[in-house]
Amino acid sequence: MATLPCRALPLLFLLLLVLPCCTLHRAAAQAADERRLLMQIKGVWGDPPALAAWNGSGDHCTWPHVTCDAGRVTSLSLGNTGVAGPFPDAIGGLSSLTSLNISYNNVNDTFPTSLYRCASLRHLDLSLTYLRGDLPADIGRRLGKSLTTLMLNGNYFTGTIPASLSLLKNLQSLTLDGNWLAGTIPAELGNLTGLQKLTLAYNRFSVGELPASFKNLIRLKTLFAANCSLTGDFPSYVVQMPELEMLDLSTNGLTGSIPPGIWNLTKLRNVALYKNNLGGEVVIDDGAFGAVNLEQIDLSENHRLSGPIPDSFGLLPNLNTLSLFNNSFSGEIPASIGRLPSLKMLKLFSNRLTGTLPPDLGKHSSAGLMYIEVDDNEITGPIPEGLCANGKFQSFTASNNRLNGSIPAGLAGCATLNNLQLANNQLSGEVPETLWTKTQLGYVILRNNRLGGSLPARLYRNLSTLFIENNQFSGNIPAVAVMLQKFTAGNNNFSGEIPASLGKGMPLLQTMDLSGNQLSRGIPRSVAKLRSLTQLDLSRNQLTGEIPAELGDMRTLNALDLSSNKLSGDIPPPLARLLLSSLNLSSNQLDGQVPAGLAIAAYGRSFLDNPGLCHAGLGPGYLTGVRSCAAGSQAASSSAGVSPALRTGLLAAAGALLVLIVAFAFFVVRDIRKTKRAAQDGGWKITPFQTDLGFGEAAILRALTEENLVGSGGSGRVYRAAYTNRYNGNAGAVAVKQIRSAGKVDEKLEREFESEAGILGGVRHKNIVRLLCCLSRDDSAGKLLVYDYMENGSLDGWLHGQALPEGAGHPVSSMARARSGRREAGLDWPARIKVAVGAAQGLCYMHHECSPPIVHRDVKTSNILLDSEFRAKVADFGLARMMAQAGTPDTMSAVAGSFGYMAPGKESTHPSLFARD
Repeated sequence: MATLPCRALPLLFLLLLVLPCCTLHRAAAQAADERRLLMQIKGVWGDPPALAAWNGSGDHCTWPHVTCDAGRVTSLSLGNTGVAGPFPDAIGGLSSLTSLNISYNNVNDTFPTSLYRCASLRHLDLSLTYLRGDLPADIGRRLGKSLTTLMLNGNYFTGTIPASLSLLKNLQSLTLDGNWLAGTIPAELGNLTGLQKLTLAYNRFSVGELPASFKNLIRLKTLFAANCSLTGDFPSYVVQMPELEMLDLSTNGLTGSIPPGIWNLTKLRNVALYKNNLGGEVVIDDGAFGAVNLEQIDLSENHRLSGPIPDSFGLLPNLNTLSLFNNSFSGEIPASIGRLPSLKMLKLFSNRLTGTLPPDLGKHSSAGLMYIEVDDNEITGPIPEGLCANGKFQSFTASNNRLNGSIPAGLAGCATLNNLQLANNQLSGEVPETLWTKTQLGYVILRNNRLGGSLPARLYRNLSTLFIENNQFSGNIPAVAVMLQKFTAGNNNFSGEIPASLGKGMPLLQTMDLSGNQLSRGIPRSVAKLRSLTQLDLSRNQLTGEIPAELGDMRTLNALDLSSNKLSGDIPPPLARLLLSSLNLSSNQLDGQVPAGLAIAAYGRSFLDNPGLCHAGLGPGYLTGVRSCAAGSQAASSSAGVSPALRTGLLAAAGALLVLIVAFAFFVVRDIRKTKRAAQDGGWKITPFQTDLGFGEAAILRALTEENLVGSGGSGRVYRAAYTNRYNGNAGAVAVKQIRSAGKVDEKLEREFESEAGILGGVRHKNIVRLLCCLSRDDSAGKLLVYDYMENGSLDGWLHGQALPEGAGHPVSSMARARSGRREAGLDWPARIKVAVGAAQGLCYMHHECSPPIVHRDVKTSNILLDSEFRAKVADFGLARMMAQAGTPDTMSAVAGSFGYMAPGKESTHPSLFARD
């Protein structure tokens, strides 16, 4: 063996000394580089508090959220740390990084391609970080081939799913749900045969089928593809995925039947197939049921699933949720379901189920039964005794069945019960007092049964809704229910007087219906303290005394019915201050003059069968069944003697009146001549819906000229009518919609129009445009609708800055669109929020506070108008369309609203504006 020359020995010795120094120097340099990169990351995110310990000195491997291996950063775990800002490119410089988690933060950026430099990356979690934009087409080619987890869910990614993701052969988890991804699901994903978790739900995919290539994904444990626009038959290959634990294909358009093999997947725990178009019976293969570990089954809202509920569902020891509602299941509920030990929630409503409820429900549930919903079936028999046996029961709804017997004492005394809905059954007997005092009930709906008993003076404090009408309850009305908002107890046997403390005892009350009882004495003045009350119905009782004037201070009151009582005295003038859409004081013993503010067409049938009432007009007026006070006075005068002095005074007054009549006639003739061209053959009749309009027919008809035309729509033309207020001399303006009918208006449509115009004319709310009056002629199908003039036009004009096409159909919005095209400035966000809230308040008022409720059916930006203070006003209730479509076939094209548009769920062929129960 050759030996080294002696002179080489010193060189070798020197090399051995230098190499460790070089290694140490290189490690120190790498540590300094990574420390610098981490500080850059911190700086891009604005030095967030979560990274305060990243101080630029010391060992960076000891910093929070950082994990190292051999001195190199291998993991950054920054999930939910409150960091915000763009994605730092410096992260791509951490070449040894294997795991990155920045989920649940505000990283407002596109997909970070700087991560392509992290070749060792295996786990990447960018979920819920507000990332946006298209996913790069080369993402699968450029990301590290070792990647096993890619979590991009809960962002704003757009575009299609890149097919290149199929190149990540080691991928085990891919989550893309909750984005704005479009296109179809790429078949290439079926090449990721190692996938165990795939989530695609809640994107904006085009209609299509789940790719057949997914049959290769036999290792899947989770398949989450809800709301993916899937169509076609249920994918049968799912039954060949033996590892499947969670299957969610809900909210799609899948058809066909559920493959029986689904119920043989032994590891399956959750099945969610709701909101599809699946049909047929739920079949179990030869009675074999291998999915014994199932915890949740949800097949609801398929509508066409039929047949009996499988008995096997009652043999699942871990089943806690069974949801089969909104289908066509029939037959009896298996008795074994009542013995499920883990059952917490049972939802079977809206099917065709018969028989009785399982008698053992609640008795064997060690987990504690909590919810049962079996409404809208044909179930008979009694309510099971043991629903609250485990002390956790919260809600029982079984309305619209044929249940009989009484409410069990165990259910009535259930301390955790907060919701009880048993309306429209055949229940009888007295309701145990503990139902009102021992439970935590917030909602009680027992209407339309034969239940009896009495209510305590003080109801449980949580109670917010109590509907017990059409029963046999008796005794006194409760005086205290501090959280009660809706109380309807009509058609019972309540007696005695209305509690004087009601105004303080029920401060949140919004609706009160005590009609059809035997209440006596007077209406307490404290009722006026119910400042949130919108509907008050005390009709068909035995109430006496006068109507309290304090009711006029209830500014939120929308409907008042005091009919069929024994009330007497005058109608208090303050009632005219109320903005009532419905008023009924008929069949009482009222007398005196109807206040002028109530003597309008909107209340035309509100005072029937009160012989002592009269109105101030000279003619028949607008009030059906109410005589003129003047006519009554004349009749009384003619039956008595008149003294000479009085006769002289009357003659002098008559002479003065004659002079006034002549002067008035002169001005009337002059106005008629001026409006002859507009009125053509005359005969216009004005029907006011507001008091003290300040203008007459002449001012409206005079404005129907080309120079005043401000817009036109599919049902007529819109004019701006300026006028001088005849009461105070101020200048004003209104919008006039001239409706031209497509044909002769039949009497039925005429009556419908007048009725609905009258109701809408009675609607008074700050966020609803006012219908002031209607002008019509006997010999013409034409109508003139007069509205408040909106200075700032429509919301559509401010949002889009240009006039909308003609034909969107409402009198004021047509005018507004003609002006909106000249605007250049837009609405700032505070103004937009103000408009949105105002519009919502107007719609909420129509839907929930009007009686009857009014359904708009044509809500859009051009029908939301803005006044001088940019206050939103909801407009266009379809009245113009109703008349304009006269003579056309009674089809969907003739409904209220714009041509070619109709709000979802309102496919009625009739132009009614009102929701019907």
